[in-house]
Amino acid sequence: MPSRNRQIYFQETIRALIASTRSDLEFVFADNSDDATIMPAFVSGLAADARIRFLASPEKQLSMVDNWERTMAAATGRWVAFIGDDDYMDPDLADLIAAIEARVPDVDAIAWNRLTFHWPGARPHEMQTSIPTGCRIVEVARDDLMRKTFGWEGAGRVPNFMFSAYHATVRRALVEENRSRFGNRYFEHPVVDQDSAFKIISTARRFVFSERPFSVLGACPTSNSAAMGRVDDNARRHAEFMADLGRNMDQDAVLADFPFPSAYGVAAAIGASQHWFRKTYGLKHDGWEENFARSCAIDCESAASRADFEISRARYEAGFRVWKDGRFLSAFSPVYTEPGEAAGAVFTGITPLLVHLGERFAGAATPRELYDAAAGMMTPAREIPVPL
Repeated sequence: MPSRNRQIYFQETIRALIASTRSDLEFVFADNSDDATIMPAFVSGLAADARIRFLASPEKQLSMVDNWERTMAAATGRWVAFIGDDDYMDPDLADLIAAIEARVPDVDAIAWNRLTFHWPGARPHEMQTSIPTGCRIVEVARDDLMRKTFGWEGAGRVPNFMFSAYHATVRRALVEENRSRFGNRYFEHPVVDQDSAFKIISTARRFVFSERPFSVLGACPTSNSAAMGRVDDNARRHAEFMADLGRNMDQDAVLADFPFPSAYGVAAAIGASQHWFRKTYGLKHDGWEENFARSCAIDCESAASRADFEISRARYEAGFRVWKDGRFLSAFSPVYTEPGEAAGAVFTGITPLLVHLGERFAGAATPRELYDAAAGMMTPAREIPVPL
């Protein structure tokens, strides 16, 4: 779990994780904060927990990609999973990993559904999360993943894939193989979760997916996800990210023929990181452009206001007019919806495959509390059948 300047959430998530009594886990906590004194003082009180490996803030703060790099390097487990400092992951996931390994010895990547949680202040009103009613374990073919990832098949704002080292887990042996295969680093591209996903999906032997959730994607007021839909907030956080990186990655030469800077939105950021991967490693995948244009339209439609929508639409439209002779401009057709048309009380109840809850269900004030409340509706990890 890498962290930067979010010590309150970092500490809360550490408490939630180490509350587990399991002894077959290792927790790597990497602080990268401007104030280097807060977290060492906190972790010193946990010195008796042999599962903890703490990486203190360096004298000069690292970029995100370099902080993730040292976090991966410090981990020694046979399987590795990353989460953010405002997230949560169930330590009992280890039981499922062991059960899947027993049935599929050559599995390299395991993923699962996730719940969502917005910390107080991240959104002006309560958001909704959904719990799958089943607990199926299924194998996913690489061809399907390639179409969904690099072909943007069936994508919303982003491609529908979950296999990476982030809120999913990868066999350490594959991590080391990919380090040698790709740039002699664990993470190369600054959009680290995408960098991880592209490499794992391109190289893993077998992929297994759990319908049952095992983690919570958190969003605190300073998360990048909390700025989604708000152009000014996104621009500020984008500038901070580039300052930490030490360069504007949107100006990298490899992106000269891709007129969608990551500052435009989440679809553009993923598109740019994919373009980098394609060009750097010669990946060939045809027929993705129209699907990408539709995702950019959906990205615009998530705008927080009419003004934000118009700014986002104009940026993307300008890119599509010049990209590949404008061939995909017609697929980019965002439609603005007034907030009043979409706003309303959080929907709760059951649809055929999901239980829908407000994120404050049962008084939850943290991702761990939401997960624990939801766990009462989910099959325990040790009881999940793995009929592979």
